[in-house]
Amino acid sequence: MQWFYDLRIGKKLIVAFGVVTALTCCMGLFSLSQLAKVNQSSTDIATNWMPAVRYLGQMQASLSRYRISEATHILLTEEAEMSGTDKSMATRLETLRKQQASYAALVSEPEEKRIYAELQKTLGDYMAASGKLAALSREGKKDEARELFRGGSNKLFRQANEQLDALVKINDDGSATADQSATDTYSMSRKMILGTLALLIVVSMVLATAVARIVAGPLQEAVGIARRVAEGDLTGHIVSQSKDETGQLMHSLKAMNDSLLRVVGEVRGGTDTIATASAEIASGNLDLSARTEGQASSLEQTASAMEELTSTVKQNADNARQANQLAQSASGTAADGGKVVGEVIATMDSIAPRRARSSTLFP
Repeated sequence: MQWFYDLRIGKKLIVAFGVVTALTCCMGLFSLSQLAKVNQSSTDIATNWMPAVRYLGQMQASLSRYRISEATHILLTEEAEMSGTDKSMATRLETLRKQQASYAALVSEPEEKRIYAELQKTLGDYMAASGKLAALSREGKKDEARELFRGGSNKLFRQANEQLDALVKINDDGSATADQSATDTYSMSRKMILGTLALLIVVSMVLATAVARIVAGPLQEAVGIARRVAEGDLTGHIVSQSKDETGQLMHSLKAMNDSLLRVVGEVRGGTDTIATASAEIASGNLDLSARTEGQASSLEQTASAMEELTSTVKQNADNARQANQLAQSASGTAADGGKVVGEVIATMDSIAPRRARSSTLFP
């Protein structure tokens, strides 16, 4: 039965409807077969047994009329009247032959064939005796004709009628048998059709229930799994028991659940790593904050030193300006002094020749 579970949903439905359709077709074929039997029985009654009985009755009537014509022929004395009776007998005999031919086409049963063969022989003998009787009657041998009429001819006539009655009975029995067969066929067919219909209903319900259970069960389970996954529960145990669409759906849900578990595990591992890194970053931030505070203090000290340096530089600049001014003043004084020295030197240079001359003059 696993093969049915592994079929796709469409094929499951096709198989189920195929079984129901096959059973319906079987019931229809059985019904047609039984109807054919009933129809055959009714056809046999309508086209074989009843017409055979009718033709046999007509043959008996024609034979009786022919017998009456024979008796009339014996009673007549005039040639003209006997000639008219001969014509009447010929007409009745022709009618009997046609009826006999119509009935011969309907002879089917072995016993019926046997009796009909005997009837043909009896009728042949009877017609031969009838010919002798008519000849004796025309010759005026009425007593001999009557003797033959009451003797051998009468015996053959009675025998023919008995054979006709036997054939009528065979056909009546055949008609009754066909009617009973039709009744039995109807009764059996009715029971079989009702039984098959009940079986068809049961099989249809079983197949419908089985297909619905096979399809709806995994779908309900898949809906439950999807609902648990949506609620964050990834601990459900998912098992795929077939290879159809629902089985593939369960397999996909299992793969999705496993993937989500793996992703959640990776996210959880990444979260732990991030938490550790965050702790380390927080510790580093604290250390950095302490260092930043130290650097801020150093910067404050540097700023104070820079202010002092700025004040010193400014003072040095003032001193430099003053020194420059003094240097410029000194430079002017030096220039003036140089000038004075030049003048002194010039004066000395002018004085020196004079002293020389004085020394010369005054040793």
